[in-house]
Amino acid sequence: MAFQILSLSGGGFLGLYTAAVLAELEERSGKPLNQCFDLIAGTSIGGIIALGLAVGRPASDIRDAFIEHGQRIFPGAAPKTKTAWLLRFARNVPKPLYCAAPLRDTVEQIVGKETHMSDLIRPVVIPSVNLTKGGPKVFKTGHHPRFVLDWRLNVVDVALATSAAPTYFPAHRIGDELFADGGMFANSPDMIAMHEAEMFLGARREDIHVLSVGTTTTDFAMSSSLDPDMGVMGWMRNQRLTEVMIGSQQALINDMMKHVLADRYMRIDRRQADEQRRELALDVATPGAVANLQSIARASFAEVSADGRLRSFLAHEAPPFAFVNASI
Repeated sequence: MAFQILSLSGGGFLGLYTAAVLAELEERSGKPLNQCFDLIAGTSIGGIIALGLAVGRPASDIRDAFIEHGQRIFPGAAPKTKTAWLLRFARNVPKPLYCAAPLRDTVEQIVGKETHMSDLIRPVVIPSVNLTKGGPKVFKTGHHPRFVLDWRLNVVDVALATSAAPTYFPAHRIGDELFADGGMFANSPDMIAMHEAEMFLGARREDIHVLSVGTTTTDFAMSSSLDPDMGVMGWMRNQRLTEVMIGSQQALINDMMKHVLADRYMRIDRRQADEQRRELALDVATPGAVANLQSIARASFAEVSADGRLRSFLAHEAPPFAFVNASI
């Protein structure tokens, strides 16, 4: 029997693209999208979306929450001049660019203030980085007897831990430990999710099918005319360092997943057109960015809508899951 995974990449406000694609898929399926998948994985903004789906929220509600709160989370537009960028850089030296409170408000609207991991209706894996212990952390529902801690956590804390992007937001504290954005090591959590399915959910490799949705950040090439001696300011300008880290990770994972699963791996993503790139960034939530991301999402859906693999993903009925550690 097929074991289906939905895997959602990180990418800041570009995750509106992800949510808009999922809203199109959910409308096409005619049922809640979480019913189509046996496991949902997500990193950063993808983690917030994954948790929202696992709570039972329609993808369209998640999309609309990002549109409603986007400019509170990321106020202002991208700096257009060198002077504006230098002022932004100077402001970012002593502290993060953004306050986490508007992001928390958005997450609470999506998943609820008092929802715990044990309340989720579908298994999830959510990458983050444990800064206190110095290593990766993958938050999980209680879907295996060994998982005796995370299921007690508030879902809001998990969402803020996976999306606490360094220099953008403060690190997120859970108990005595600090966490940061999982995109630093697993911006595309596809392979983490496949490993989870095999090792802890009893899925056979030959039965695993993965639908992976990106954030329009696959293309990270830079002009050969750039100064090869760039320092901190050169790499940080126009989010070059972040885009290279995200894009190179995603390209590698995409290639490896194709090698392992072949046609059982499907990736939905789309390159930003040159004229759209001027309106889009990880932390730009202007009306122009909203319109462009939704337009790209509609184009992506139209591109894959006739793919037989997509029809199979949406026709799947994931059986109800009884969590091992839901009432201990």
